[in-house]
Amino acid sequence: MLNRGLELGETLLGYAERLFLALANVCLAAMLIINAVNIVWRGVTGQNLNLVWPWTTLLFVWMTFFGFFVIYRRATDITVDYFVDLMGHKALVATRLLSDIITVGLMCLLLAEAPRTLASQVGDMELIPLQRYWLSVPLFLSAALVAAHFFLDLIKALIGIPEARKSFEHPEA
Repeated sequence: MLNRGLELGETLLGYAERLFLALANVCLAAMLIINAVNIVWRGVTGQNLNLVWPWTTLLFVWMTFFGFFVIYRRATDITVDYFVDLMGHKALVATRLLSDIITVGLMCLLLAEAPRTLASQVGDMELIPLQRYWLSVPLFLSAALVAAHFFLDLIKALIGIPEARKSFEHPEA
């Protein structure tokens, strides 16, 4: 039953990862296109398209926040575990548990502050017909997914399933 729940959680997080990666890439492509159009427009007319800067800023923020979950999901975040590797399997398990607990706690803290943060971001963005709180929505979605990812990893660690990025380095893991 627990293994089935873990598999379902991993599957759902995998779908979310692909969706968020696609959304981050769409944001990047849109930034490229609107800035290329602006460069051509400026060359032809000598004038700027005023909407390009605010939309590029919004898309950059969204791209970063969508990518936030993907980075952790794919384990491409920066880790410094040289000394942990030297201390062996028990240190690896202990730091995995500790980092999972801390990350879930931080994401929950961030999510607990979400209503107050969103409520304080009122008014339209400059030259964009969206409320300011839309800047933060992808951050909170990513934070919820990061919390779910690390919560699942915590459960796996507690029942003895090795960490994917470490299992090749430590045969005992």
